[in-house]
Amino acid sequence: MANNALIARLVGHAFGDGHIHKTKRYFIYVNSNQQMHEHVNNMVRQAFGDVSVSKGTSISGTPRYQYSNIVGIGLSKHGAPIGSKVLHEIKVPEWIASGDADIKSAFLGALFDDEGYFRDTPTSRQIVFKAAKSLSLKKNLEEYLRQIISMLDSFDIKTSSIRSDQIKKTKNGTEMISLRFWITKNENFQVFRKHLQLLHPERIEKLNNILCGSR
Repeated sequence: MANNALIARLVGHAFGDGHIHKTKRYFIYVNSNQQMHEHVNNMVRQAFGDVSVSKGTSISGTPRYQYSNIVGIGLSKHGAPIGSKVLHEIKVPEWIASGDADIKSAFLGALFDDEGYFRDTPTSRQIVFKAAKSLSLKKNLEEYLRQIISMLDSFDIKTSSIRSDQIKKTKNGTEMISLRFWITKNENFQVFRKHLQLLHPERIEKLNNILCGSR
């Protein structure tokens, strides 16, 4: 039986660069970094055993691993979203949002591995979290980001307020809105590194650069 923190991290990836197929229930993970695929593959096998996996690329050419629906069904039972995350409401599962520090840390670590932007330029050092949805689901997106902010606050990591980015239209005419918040200040970066384990090598390097430049 997989431990709760391991499942929480995989659920975090399902909210990030992974998704569960709407009908087939495959768990699909798309990421340009091979080390992230190795990490996720190892976690899948620890949690669900020797399940089948098909390796390929997305339409844009990004490495894409498709795992057996055993994984997708298992993660959905723990609150992972099914189908399109931008066209449907999502919510951090209650067992994670109100879980212990290990569970929250695992979920947030996966989320920032996939969705975090670590800005380490001399004039701007910050960690940005940004997410997009159909404009009709703006309220749900705000609620989702507030859940993440609340989980970060439980580690005493302070963030900005939620801000809106521009509204864009997709090719099929759907209006999409992006919302974001960010983390600044050395004390927050220090606590972030202490409590949230990142696995993405580029994110780790940038966080280290941010901390070196913030001293």
